[in-house]
This record gives sequence, structure tokens and C-alpha cells, in this order.
Amino acid sequence: MKKVCTTCERIWDETNLWCKTRTCTAGSLSVVFDYGEYLSDILIVRMIRVLRTATIYEAQRAGQRIMLKVAHDGCQEQLKREATTLAKLAQEQQHPMLPILLPAYQFATGEQRPYGKTVYQNQTKYYMVFEFVEGEFLRDLLIKNPQPWYQHAAWMTISVADAIAFLHVKGGKLHLNINPESILIRTDKEGIPRPMLVDLGIVSEPQMVSPSWANKYAHPAYIPPELLDRGVMPGPTADVYGLGIVLYEMLTGAPAYRFKMRAEDDVRRDVRMQPPLPVNRSDLSEDVANIVTQAIERNPANRHADVRTFAKAMRVKFGEVPPEKKRRLITRRRVGIFLLLVLFVIIFILISALLPILNNAGTNPGMLLLPFIR
Repeated sequence: MKKVCTTCERIWDETNLWCKTRTCTAGSLSVVFDYGEYLSDILIVRMIRVLRTATIYEAQRAGQRIMLKVAHDGCQEQLKREATTLAKLAQEQQHPMLPILLPAYQFATGEQRPYGKTVYQNQTKYYMVFEFVEGEFLRDLLIKNPQPWYQHAAWMTISVADAIAFLHVKGGKLHLNINPESILIRTDKEGIPRPMLVDLGIVSEPQMVSPSWANKYAHPAYIPPELLDRGVMPGPTADVYGLGIVLYEMLTGAPAYRFKMRAEDDVRRDVRMQPPLPVNRSDLSEDVANIVTQAIERNPANRHADVRTFAKAMRVKFGEVPPEKKRRLITRRRVGIFLLLVLFVIIFILISALLPILNNAGTNPGMLLLPFIR
């Protein structure tokens, strides 16, 4: 067991140290697990990502490779909301850009037990379990390549918009903090990035959003400005802003609001008061820049009406996301059939080669089968 700061993501073996970074919240370090440790019946393999509200791991349960998401202290209710929302959405339809929720306990169903609770070293831990997906978080990809190809950036945004629209329509909830740390990217066999929304942000009905949640759960550089204004109820346009601010970062090569090594209150002040610099790309039309600018307008009324409208505008400029060509799975049955066909071909070749020899020798080929018949 180690300690991690959810702001600067530094990890220490000593459990009594506070974060050394000035801008981090001292004394709020969260527990992370090491390789080989167990949470209930789940074996930790490696840590994948530290989020503001939870840590995501690669893990194993009963020999099955899974993803494990464990809530940080004080974020248990958020994880519960996320797990129950995913379970509800799965009853409607499993969206390809949302993780497949597995039962928290091995001999239960996801509907019965969308999240689990266990005690680890006298601490109560809440967790949820997904099917494992091989990929890399968008934040890590942007560190290596801050400005991906604009076509890929557009397709990723459209795909995430479809998942958010599904959350709005079928779940009746808003995300409210779309950011590169909540999006896992896998690449298909044709090199097209396929995003998965592995974190649902604040995930709440608009009328239930608490003003304190903005500071507690949301990344300060990606929070819709209206969440920082007390008494303002967010709507679907809040997630239009989230999609737009992530697209802005991919197109410009830098976050709209610098947040590394800065006090979070300073970042929130900039989000509230200072609009981002314009998108300036000579290889993109002015219409594209206008779409992004409209999506991240300070005033929600000036944005696209909802994420579907925003995605439609993106499709007009960049086209539909190409359908994924499924990889052919190699199953035991297919291997068995293949081997059987190979065996028949070998027998046929051997018989074809032996028949002329037997005929010349005056041997009846049927006599060769007598020992087997007897």
C-alpha cells in the first residue's frame, strides 16, 4: 500500500508524508495498491491511472483479466452514482463507448451489485469492476503527441459525444467534467482511435448538482464555468462545453487553461473570467474554429443546444466516424475445424499417392483396411 496525491500524482512508500507540491491539498493523500495486493478476492496487477475521485487498476479475479476502479476517501458517493448509472444504462443497451460493468462480487449480477464494499486495513473501500480494455488514456497520448491529426481529434470527439448523448437521453444525467483523464483510447487494426468514457465525471441530474461538487470532484481546468456560479443549474450545454474544451486542446496542442503547478483556485478564476485564445490553424477552415469557439462560449445560451447538435456540426465538417472492422476471433472450435480439414487433406494426398503404387503391385486397396475392420 502507498499514498498518492490526486493533484500532482506523486506516489510515496511512506504513508505519513504530505504532498510536497505547494499547490496540492496537504493531508488529503489517497491509498493506492501495489502489485500482488488483494482487495477482497481481486488481485492487483498494476495501477493504470489516478483520477481525482478514484484509481483505476488492471486486476484479476478468478483468472479473469479485469479493470478495477476504487474510490478515494470522500468520493464513495460519486462512485456509487457512477456504478448505478452504468448498470441502468446497460439494461437499456450496452453503448460501445462506455465500459462493460461486471458484478462487484463474483457470484452476483451487475444489476444486483453494481458496486462493491470491503474493508482493507480498517478502511472501508468502495469499488466497481469493468471488462478489461487494452488502451491508453487520452492524457498520456497528448503528453506524447500534444496535437494529434485533426481528423482523429474530430472522430474521437464525435464518438465521445455519442456516449454523452446516450447518458443524457437514457440515463437522464449530465457528465459535467469531460477531460482527457476520463477517456481511454484504444486503436483498431486500421489505426483509428476508439475512445471509451471510463469516468462519468460528476454524473448527476441537473437539479441535484451540489455547488461543492465542482471543487470536490471536477478537474478545475475542464469544469464548465456555470458550475462555478452559485445558483445556476447546469444543462446539456455544460457537456457541450466539456467536449469543446477537449477538442480545443487537441487542435491547439495545449490546454485552454494551464493547470500544472498552479493553485486550483487560480485555475477556476481563469475559467470563470478569461476566455481561451482563439483556435488558429492554417490547415483548418474558419468554420471549424467557429464550431469550437461556439462550444466553449462562457454563456451557455450561446453554445450548441446539446451534444447531438454539436456532433452534427462536427460530422458536416469531418464526416462520419468509420465503422470498426471486427477482428476475427480465433476460437477452439475454429482451430479444431481447421486441423480436421488439414487432416483430411493429408489423408487425401496420401491415398492419391499410394493408389498408383498399389495398382501396379496388383494389391487390392481394400485389403489394407482388413486389419482395422477385424
